[in-house]
Amino acid sequence: MRAVRDELGQSIVELALSLPLLAFMLLGGADMARGYAIQLAVQNGARAGAEAAAVDHSPTFAETEARTRDEMDRTPGMDASIATVTVTFGQADGTACADPPTVLMPCFATVRVEHTFTTITPWPLIPNQFGFDRSTSMRMFATP
Repeated sequence: MRAVRDELGQSIVELALSLPLLAFMLLGGADMARGYAIQLAVQNGARAGAEAAAVDHSPTFAETEARTRDEMDRTPGMDASIATVTVTFGQADGTACADPPTVLMPCFATVRVEHTFTTITPWPLIPNQFGFDRSTSMRMFATP
């Protein structure tokens, strides 16, 4: 009978020692999953904005930025209003678009999204802020 009580006490001590490690791993996994979701939202926002500008017959900077932010707002926990969205229209070499664009002188819509992700918990020895920066370019059918 005494041996059973000793083993029970040992199990409780082992559980007490392992619980902080398990909680640390659970919070770390949740933070990592949240960061991955935000990274995907930034990438999808850049893609959606560039695609919207590419297929629109009269694209504007404001419409493209609004479409980008709308796509990022679909991700829970993502605040698209704090992301920096840069929209440019131009040829591959950076010059202004020809009106209308031709096969030899195509025009591209480029959307760049920058967002700083902050973890929920400040982890020791690990940075708690990460910069996500994604850019997408798509060929346009009409000039802005």
